[in-house]
Amino acid sequence: MSRLVHTIKNAWIALTFHVLYVLTQFISRNIFLEYLGDDFVGTTGTIKSILQFLNLAELGIGAAVGFALYNPIFNNDRNKINEIIGYLGYLYKRIGLIVLLVAIILTFFFPVIFANSAVEDGLILYLFIALLASNLISYFFAYFLFLLEADQKNYVNNIIGQTSFILKLLVQCIVLYFWQNIVLWISLEIIFSVIYVVVLRNRIQKIYPWLNFKFKTTKEIRRNNGLLLQKIKQLSIHKIGNFVSNGTDNILIFSFINPESVAFVGNYQLVMNNLNTLLNKLFVGTNASVGNLVAENNLKTMDKVFWEMMALRFFFAGITSIGLWLGFDGFIILWLGENYLLSKPILLCFIGIFFILQVRQPVDCFKQAYGLYGDTWAPLVQSAVNLAISLLCIIQYGIIGVLFGTIISQLIIVMIWRPYYLFKYGFKWPVQKYVKGFAFHLLLLGFTGLICFIPLNLIDMEFESNFVTYFFKLLSSCLIFTTIYFLALRFLSKGFEDVVKRFMNFFMNKINPKNKIDQE
Repeated sequence: MSRLVHTIKNAWIALTFHVLYVLTQFISRNIFLEYLGDDFVGTTGTIKSILQFLNLAELGIGAAVGFALYNPIFNNDRNKINEIIGYLGYLYKRIGLIVLLVAIILTFFFPVIFANSAVEDGLILYLFIALLASNLISYFFAYFLFLLEADQKNYVNNIIGQTSFILKLLVQCIVLYFWQNIVLWISLEIIFSVIYVVVLRNRIQKIYPWLNFKFKTTKEIRRNNGLLLQKIKQLSIHKIGNFVSNGTDNILIFSFINPESVAFVGNYQLVMNNLNTLLNKLFVGTNASVGNLVAENNLKTMDKVFWEMMALRFFFAGITSIGLWLGFDGFIILWLGENYLLSKPILLCFIGIFFILQVRQPVDCFKQAYGLYGDTWAPLVQSAVNLAISLLCIIQYGIIGVLFGTIISQLIIVMIWRPYYLFKYGFKWPVQKYVKGFAFHLLLLGFTGLICFIPLNLIDMEFESNFVTYFFKLLSSCLIFTTIYFLALRFLSKGFEDVVKRFMNFFMNKINPKNKIDQE
């Protein structure tokens, strides 16, 4: 089965289940705000931000292991795969104990951290323990799921994981609606984490019957995987830097403003994060495909695929950003009410962060496939710039000051340094090639936006009485921009032209298999 077929299969399954998850999440958010209150929801968001720092899955171990698995999977080396997965389990279990110890120490500072919260100290502690336990359960018993992603079978994890999350949210809503039992609501976090891990483990055993779940990691194996450990350490610094840049916003807002503001910002983050995840689901199989591509070392194909990915990211990011600007306020009013609206400059900052998160992905994807994590200074600089600007601006400008720090730090490191690093040390191509290609796509998006600016702003999206009318008007207005932007990219962007041809060939092959064209 070709890389394109694997990518499409992963994408449509991930997309379908995530849409169901998003719908459930929006409905449950409304119920949570009504029955738990802004203060409790804001406090919960802050605890989750704190846990991001302790979240092993975000430390990049899985990504580094994915990099190490591409070649063994390509060569069907089962012994090496068992060795890497076993070594991964060895690392997760030991680091998990360290995380648990740090978490215990952190709880002694909760009276200071949550001094401004109206939530009872006992509930805060139990919520923290429940969320921490649900994470640690996955780390100790579900570390092997990274094999699915590297093997382009991540749809298995998506089906099980998203189904578990959806059921959890539905049961939590039922608990609040009928019994208003907050303790049981919190306990469901642990219960469904256990269910998820048990089901996932059984499924992986069926897919990989040769996988040894009790693989013993010897000293020799640890020595042989020294390079992998080095990559993990480097990537861990990068992920910690990303946390400081993206995960500290809620903590700063909680500390310098109030818990209610965290809930307000959390509503915006919920929409933006889900849209970001939704678009990423369309590309869910590309990381493994790019990993295989780098393993083959076909520079001509890599160049072609890179610009296809870049053009596609610009296309989806551009359409979504326009839709957010036109319809976000109207959506918040219909979903939660006018009281939950934030200012237009804050919305613009959120859209800017969302756009950066999208168009950075092709560079991040190839950088990961090459295992380029040696620039450990970069996330430290990004973190320092972000915190410095946020702390300087939050007192005078409030929420927008925090978001401004995030944007500036990402522009410096993510949008300028990382492409330079990839092109010089990965592709070994002139950096000017990237600058010209990226600038072209950015200017084309800006030019299309200017053409559509007047007709799009004539459409009033804010005061529709129901979601059906609202979405109809939003889709109608976005269709104007989408049509013009699609045609502009189709005839002016070589990358977009190539990807359109690739998908046309794929679907023609499905209709007429006799004329099959190799999509490798």
